[in-house]
Amino acid sequence: MQSEKTCKFQSFTSMGNPGLGPKRLEALQNEIAKNGLDGFLIPRSDAYRGEYVSEKDQRLRWLTGFEGSAGICVLVKQRIGIFVDGRYTIQAKNQTCPPIEIINWPNIKVTDWIMEITNKGKIGFDPWLHSVDEIEQYKRSMANTDITLQATQNLVDIIWKDQPSAPTEKSFPYEDEFAGATQSSKRKTLAKELKIHGNSAAVITLPEGIAWLLNIRGGDVEHLPIVQAFSILHSNNEVDIFVDKRKVENLKEHFGNGINLYNENDFLSQLTRLTGSICIDKSSLPFAAYESLLASKATLDPRGDITALPKACKNETELSRARDAHLIDAIAMCKFLCWLNSQTAGILTEIDIVMELESFRSANPELYDISFETICASGPNAALPHYRVNNDSNRTIKNGEVILIDSGGQYKSGTTDITRTTALGQVSSEIKQAFTLVLKGMISISKLRFPKGMAGCDLDAFARVFLWSEGLDFAHGTGHGVGQFLSVHEGPQRLSRTSNVPFEAGMIISNEPGFYKEGHFGIRIENLLTVTKAPKLEHSVVAEMFIFETLNFVPIDKSLIEKDLMSTDEIVWLNEYHSQCREKIRAHLDENERIWLDHATNKL
Repeated sequence: MQSEKTCKFQSFTSMGNPGLGPKRLEALQNEIAKNGLDGFLIPRSDAYRGEYVSEKDQRLRWLTGFEGSAGICVLVKQRIGIFVDGRYTIQAKNQTCPPIEIINWPNIKVTDWIMEITNKGKIGFDPWLHSVDEIEQYKRSMANTDITLQATQNLVDIIWKDQPSAPTEKSFPYEDEFAGATQSSKRKTLAKELKIHGNSAAVITLPEGIAWLLNIRGGDVEHLPIVQAFSILHSNNEVDIFVDKRKVENLKEHFGNGINLYNENDFLSQLTRLTGSICIDKSSLPFAAYESLLASKATLDPRGDITALPKACKNETELSRARDAHLIDAIAMCKFLCWLNSQTAGILTEIDIVMELESFRSANPELYDISFETICASGPNAALPHYRVNNDSNRTIKNGEVILIDSGGQYKSGTTDITRTTALGQVSSEIKQAFTLVLKGMISISKLRFPKGMAGCDLDAFARVFLWSEGLDFAHGTGHGVGQFLSVHEGPQRLSRTSNVPFEAGMIISNEPGFYKEGHFGIRIENLLTVTKAPKLEHSVVAEMFIFETLNFVPIDKSLIEKDLMSTDEIVWLNEYHSQCREKIRAHLDENERIWLDHATNKL
């Protein structure tokens, strides 16, 4: 039995308990029957529609043992299915027990699976945990059946006797010197937009949007500095915020005039009092709030979250600060990789590596938190894109195995995210080939020059084409948006074949193609990029074009590259990138680390 190891920011305790799953699922099935229902939906979400949730809202994990950050469990007529995408299919198999069936979403949709089992019955759902879009889509899909969706209280909460309490962490101001704009000016700008569109108010239910708008941060969710709250922005610049007042009582001076505090349980009643045209986002608005709005005298304008685009398009201050954060983070990463590459296989474990990386990051007092739980995956574990090491899964690094390390930090200056794949000892030619194909895709995105108006679906293939040529691919998007001292996963922009949101200047996006061979190895290489206006070309017929500016400056392991597969242009890009790494980082390292950096950044 391995001894418990701890970090300040990360636990290695297995949080799920799949062995208790069957008993808990049986209790839930009894509760479903007691309420006159034929099924129930248990999503991995909370009322704030966040990817990261508090311990109180970890219902899916508590019920099934599955620890992933996305999924939904469906109980219908004694059948139990858990729906996960390609990132989590292997993980879900490993973390759950029969009778749970692992369903590959979106290849099989929730409603299709339900309709295969039955064509009649009542399926219960908690209206706070599903968006308007979700419920409307479910209802459309089952319109020609006798299946009905019935809003009900959360049945998991009834059987979860020791469910944790809601978080009550104190919030704090996010200073203008980091935000680049005052909360008052943001309110005025968005209120003006409301007037232009004829809206009297906008309902904002995503805490990241509220944090950005009001220049506040908090500690309600691990690694994500948000305050869990709901809000209404009025066209007269005023904001009603619905929150546990204990969390914001220290912000009265920061708020000033124009921000009205309410208890969170006043939210629905205030929605029913709204009049005029109300801007809403159906993709994030809880169905419970939507029903209250339908009961009001207001008309609804479903044009989306009014904070999403301005939050995503960082201003010059935010971008300057983000560069500072990535420099701090790159220094820590280079020190860490110097240490790691000096180690010997057969001694280190995955947990040892996570702890050492955290110590390098923590050496800088500007680190506030890690931006997500560090993924350190070796050998077959690296084939799990979102692997989380714990005391049960922890393994010793073997000679010639890849080590995939995906990590990031939360700094007031910005949120970082970087993935490097390396190894101790020589790797196989198969690994080298896969690594090089992934690198070629990553470089392809980094070098792109593209017209304004292009979206993630237009660019995603550039990261995959080299893998495709060998019959290979990866089952996740190529990139996600990144917040500013907020969520490491931020919308609306994504680098994905399913994203049609055009890129805009100031957006930060990850570039992280990968390849995963189940049971053997996994590879991912990731930098963050910011969308920047491209210099005008002399004979260009395109009015406006964008390029990507790279934010991370950490060497890519040349020992894993099959040089013969690289084009001349790709080698030039890599050598120039490594030259920039050396230029930016070298002065911040000690003598041994400089020797390592010089070797790591030598020309290929």
